[in-house]
Formats: sequence, structure tokens, C-alpha cells
Amino acid sequence: MELDDVVPEPQYVTRQARTIAAPPSVVWEELHRLKMTSLPVSLVFSAARFLPVLLAGKGRGASAHRPFLELVPIPVLSSEPPSSVVFGGVLQAWRLSGGEQPPALDAEGVRTWSEPGWVNLAMDFRLTPTDGGTTLSSETRVVAPDPATRRRFAAYWLVVGPGSTAIRWELLTAVEVRAEARARSAA
Repeated sequence: MELDDVVPEPQYVTRQARTIAAPPSVVWEELHRLKMTSLPVSLVFSAARFLPVLLAGKGRGASAHRPFLELVPIPVLSSEPPSSVVFGGVLQAWRLSGGEQPPALDAEGVRTWSEPGWVNLAMDFRLTPTDGGTTLSSETRVVAPDPATRRRFAAYWLVVGPGSTAIRWELLTAVEVRAEARARSAA
């Protein structure tokens, strides 16, 4: 599955990538093993963002001891080991309490959702074999279907966008360090 299958014409896009000196299978395993407790910057930003959600009595069951990918606030739509994992859904991320419970949607449902007050969101992690390693990339795409939601999300993204980018860079770096250490020890 490609991000174009979920959010083909995004209004907001962030992309990060890292070339890692390890085979895709090792990078895939480390990406899926990495826990939030191993990501101090991500832990701080996530705690600050989700404190109001927890205080509102939502978000129970989230644990920093679980793998990072299990804590992504939108569901997995496709997983093709060791090549890609695609997440997608609709959110009201700017609402301090986390917003309403989103509907469960497949890729087509996310792509065609146009209810005001929600943003359509897709995110992936892709592993591409390269000479001597793997390029691990991540892309996030967001579209807001109406002007009022676009304004709300723009204000939200102005505040959290840099933190979201920092979280992704920290994640990619941690996977790189762990996967390269495993590849060296196996050599």
C-alpha cells in the first residue's frame, strides 16, 4: 500500500530518511522493537501532548514500555515485512482531550472521509535496500476537508509540528544505532 492510496493530495507533509548500514530484516526488527522508554525526546513531547487526554480520562492502556509503533494514534492499514508499514485514520488532534472517538476506516474510507472537524492522516515507514544497507524513511500526510478545520489544524501544527519532526528524527536515529550495532556484532 502507498500513501497515495490513503491521502493522495495532502496539505501538510513531513518526510525524514536515514541510510542504515544493516539489512532490511534487521532494520525492520529494530523499528518494531523500539520502545518509547528508549526515546527520551519523544517521551517528553508525547507526555506533554497527551497529559490533557489522560486528565480527561482517555488514553488508558497507553504505556511507554510498549513499542513505539503500537502507540501511534492511528491504526495500521498495511504491513508488508520487511518493506513497509502504513498507518491511516481520521483525528481531531488539536482538541486537548483528544477529540471524539474516530471511526475505524480502511484506506479508501480515510481517503474519502470529508466530514468537517476531522483531519485525514496517513503515515508510513518504508525500508528500501541500498548498497550496503537500508534506507529507512518516514512520511506523514495530512489533509483537512474544510476551511475551519484547516485553520484549527494549522494552529495546532504550528505548535506541535517541530516536536513531531524531532520525534521522527529521534526514532530513525535510534533504529540506526541499534540496527548497525546488531549488523556489526553479526559480522
